[in-house]
Amino acid sequence: MENDSNRIVSRIQDEIIPGRKVYLGLHLEILYTEDIDNPSIHPYVLNREYRLAVWVDPNEEFSTIPVEGILNPVWNASGVILLKKFLEYHTFLNVEVLRVNSMNDPGTSSGVVIVGKAKIPLPTILYGEKVGRFGLVREMGEGFKVEGYIHLSMKLRKYIYV
Repeated sequence: MENDSNRIVSRIQDEIIPGRKVYLGLHLEILYTEDIDNPSIHPYVLNREYRLAVWVDPNEEFSTIPVEGILNPVWNASGVILLKKFLEYHTFLNVEVLRVNSMNDPGTSSGVVIVGKAKIPLPTILYGEKVGRFGLVREMGEGFKVEGYIHLSMKLRKYIYV
């Protein structure tokens, strides 16, 4: 995953290194999505290139590189999001699946369309993890429609700045 700052983090177990800041970190493994942007439902979409945007803190968004895929784009990406505030301030992982470079969609000048999003509860204990298939919703008119899934894993660990 990419972000704006070039941080190097190192995972630690329970030892503390003097002079180093220790943070909780959310280790993410983003595998793939399935059943998104179905061509039989959305036949006018010509370009099917997707990327993911993920965040816990809205001020620190991370994104994957774009990949091509019809229905089931695969990323197999991993990374760490440092949680700089106490866990009670960080309760969800927000995920958006974005179709990019899609200039034929009405109402978008940037060529970016949100085709699915999810708000997934974080693991609540240190060294806890969540692995699974999580449902995505898509805005349709005045409401939302369940459309597609994302497969990912999250692990809560301790990290230090190196």
